[in-house]
Formats: sequence, structure tokens, C-alpha cells
Amino acid sequence: MSTGTRTVSAAPRRGSCGVRAALAPIALLAVASCSPRVTSVEARPAAGALRLDLPTALESQRDAYRADIAAALERVGGFFHTAGFDLAGDALVDSAVVFESTARARESLATLDGIPVATVPVTFSGTVEGRRLFLVSREAYRENWQALYSDWSWTDVTYRQLVVHELTHRAHEVVATSRYGSAEAMGPVWFFEGLAVACAGQFDDGQPLMTRTEIENAVGSGRMPPVSYPLYGRIVRALAREYGWQALIEGASRPGFPDALWARRRPEGTPRE
Repeated sequence: MSTGTRTVSAAPRRGSCGVRAALAPIALLAVASCSPRVTSVEARPAAGALRLDLPTALESQRDAYRADIAAALERVGGFFHTAGFDLAGDALVDSAVVFESTARARESLATLDGIPVATVPVTFSGTVEGRRLFLVSREAYRENWQALYSDWSWTDVTYRQLVVHELTHRAHEVVATSRYGSAEAMGPVWFFEGLAVACAGQFDDGQPLMTRTEIENAVGSGRMPPVSYPLYGRIVRALAREYGWQALIEGASRPGFPDALWARRRPEGTPRE
């Protein structure tokens, strides 16, 4: 597990266990996809209300936290459905726990994973372990956000974006494992983080989309861009505009990604973001 420049938590580790990253912002996303073929992935029967564990100090905010999680599940499910991967919300998580402080979250995650607490970043904010979502409180996340992203404003939707970002990782992992046999099919870090950033609507300041040349210079021929969630988001949004989300998610599972995309045309009818 490693930390990266200006990340809100650890860099995510693919797989069903271990500390996976969290950071996040939100706005409704525009999905670049053209009448995709929908594939059912790990659909499960309705399991009732998601279990939500809160410390006593946060009990009065239960409805707000539950609303954030429900809205995030709906958003992530809609994103992957439009991209061609049908996911029932209850295929992702069945419970959630919110910690009042980042320190308490770090201690709990270190114990759960059997690792030293010092290896969990001091700005850890959220992850999914199995089918359980772990989050720091809204107040704790705001402290992390302002410490690391002071040039990006905190808004009413920033916390919900954290939830969307983490659930996007979980949904992406479910798709990759179900369809391609391994979470390694999520692709390189810049892609699966950029996908989560885009789904959550994070770091979208309206800049012009990157050109093909800029993308190739950043990630072509196996290049790894500097660790930057805003940059990851820009790269993936630009790719999605040209090729659509389904082609990107499928392409990330194959050798030669993203270079294999260059010869492809944008799918006819794919809406531009």
C-alpha cells in the first residue's frame, strides 16, 4: 500500500480485502455510452435496508448518512447500467460503518487488515472491505479535504462524492472479477481511479478535454502519469468522450490498454460529455 501526492487516503489496492483508497467530490455525470449491451453482473435478491453502524455522537445524523449512501448506490448502479453492466445495488455492499474521527478509522482498519496503524494514511477517508463500506464522518472528511485539496472548494455534495467514489471501486471490482476473472482486470491505477473520479463528478472544473496527443503523452506506451486524482479524472473523461465507458472498462482488462484504443473510432451515437 502506498500514498500518493495530494491523495485523500491510500492508493487503492485491487482485491476483496485490504485498505482501498478514498477521496472524493460530486455533480451529475454525463455518461458517454451508446445503447450498450447490458450484462447482468452478480445480481442478488433484495436484501432489505442496508445496516448502518454509527457512533453515538453521530446518531442524530443517521438519516443524512443513510441518504448519502442510498443516493451513491443509485448513482453508481445507474452509471454502470448505462455503460452496459447491470448491477443491483445490493450486489455491492450490505452494511456500512461511519467513524467519528480519522484516527478511529485508521485504528479499526489496521486491526481488520492485520497491518500497523502507521501504514494507514493519516488522511484515510473510506474504503470497501468485502461488502462493507467504511467511511469517516462528514466532519473528519472535511478536515482531510481542506488539508489536501485547499484549492478545491468544499460544497454540500463533496461528502456524498466520497461515497460514490468508493462504491465505484467496488462496482468496478465486481464487474472485473465477474466478467474477466480477476480484479486485476480493473486496469492501471490511473484508469480505475480516474473512473471513480469521473463517476463521482470530482475535480471537474470545466477545462477543455485533453487532446489525443496529450493523452498519449500521459499514458501511452505504458507511461504512468504523476499521481494526481484531478489528472486521472481528466484523462479518463477525455477517453470516455471518444470511446464510451463500456469500451474503456472492457479495454482496461486487456493487454495493450490504452494504446489499443487509438485505432478505434468513437462509437456512433456516443454522446459527448
